[in-house]
Amino acid sequence: MKFVMTLLAAAIVSAPAFAAADGATLYQEKTCWSCHGKDGKKTLTPQFPKVAGQNAAYAEQQMKDIKSGARNNGQTAAMKGVMELVNDEEIKALAEYLSKLK
Repeated sequence: MKFVMTLLAAAIVSAPAFAAADGATLYQEKTCWSCHGKDGKKTLTPQFPKVAGQNAAYAEQQMKDIKSGARNNGQTAAMKGVMELVNDEEIKALAEYLSKLK
């Protein structure tokens, strides 16, 4: 039993830590850039918002509201499908990333 516990402890210590979602990577992978621009400033159409430098808490809440349907106006129909592809951790990472874009 002691041997098994030692092996288990060694496996836990050597296992890679769970990587937090990377906002920059998600922005590319989830195709956010296609509507909001590669830098978050130059949007596909004037109706889409510029997201660079947006307050992180505000951006996170807006994405969650679009995903849940609580926000259902303007261009939210375009976002609804994309938001189904992200979880809450990824939304938070995206919001943090956007807030740091200048």
